[in-house]
Amino acid sequence: MKWNFNKVALAAAISSTLLITTQANAGWFDKPEPTFAKTKYPIVMVGGAFAFDSAIGIDYWYGITDALREQGAEVYVTNLSSAELNEVRGEELVYDIEQILALTGADKVNLIAHSQGALASRFAANDERVSDSIASVSTSHGMNKGTHFSEGFRAAVEEGSTIEKLGVPLINFVFNTLELLSAKEDAADGDYDSPARGEQDLLRLAQATNREQVALYADEFTDMSVMPTQDCMTINNGEKGDVDPAYYGQTESNGIKYYSWGGNKYSTNVLDPLDSMLVPVFGLFVPEYKSEDGFQWDGLVPMCGQAIGQVIKLDYNANHFDAINQLMGLGSWKLNIPAIYTKHANMLAQQGL
Repeated sequence: MKWNFNKVALAAAISSTLLITTQANAGWFDKPEPTFAKTKYPIVMVGGAFAFDSAIGIDYWYGITDALREQGAEVYVTNLSSAELNEVRGEELVYDIEQILALTGADKVNLIAHSQGALASRFAANDERVSDSIASVSTSHGMNKGTHFSEGFRAAVEEGSTIEKLGVPLINFVFNTLELLSAKEDAADGDYDSPARGEQDLLRLAQATNREQVALYADEFTDMSVMPTQDCMTINNGEKGDVDPAYYGQTESNGIKYYSWGGNKYSTNVLDPLDSMLVPVFGLFVPEYKSEDGFQWDGLVPMCGQAIGQVIKLDYNANHFDAINQLMGLGSWKLNIPAIYTKHANMLAQQGL
């Protein structure tokens, strides 16, 4: 009788093991697919000046696209010209959107842009070739009204000067080298690679981001109804950089929803080489930004010029480079930058986008 009991127990144990193995093989114990950042339409990232997809192993959207994908988002990264006119970058983005739509079979895409990428995104949203295929435009530290830096730069580097003749070609070499490195076809940051772009030119970039030129460009190529009606760039010379919420623009236009967020910190981490070296160089051309009583800006773009559509927040403890989690995550210690993007993707998903 004892032998029979042990035999039954052994058979039961074997049966249980086989059942568990079968269930595991059937996926019963697999973790569910993450859905927090899973939007209805693919997300297309649109970089600003000096942008790239992935170069020398570093992503422009450092840790951001990884976090979005890990939480369920379908993400594609564009590589527009690093130093070019807004019209040129806008045309490049239209092409990229068409290619991504063909690649994915999606009906629409959600654009998330940084810096000058905001102007290219607005161009695409107003272009009949792809406007019906854009569900939303979201801008992080968007250069929606240009930057005072461009005027300061041109005032210091006069046309035909020795500095222009010697310095500009050197910086152009950096831009063009970056373009070659980031145009290489690989899967370093997603399943789409933008084609190689043309020659890059710092002077064209300075022209494109000049406040007056941005205003002319926006009037001709973009929808101004989503911009604040209050001209925060000239009222009190832009001091404090505030935009009265009563003057915010429309949150939706032609079926496209617009969102924006930004920051107002000049520097957030002295250990970050971008904060300790590059941002101060920018400040040399716009000295009034350094004053606590003067402009509120993110090191390159005035806070008030970052507003468009539904303004989520304009006073994050972040500067212009923290917005893309650079340099390699050394930015603002007070913020989880990738989480800002994943939460935004979750909101888009809840909006049916």
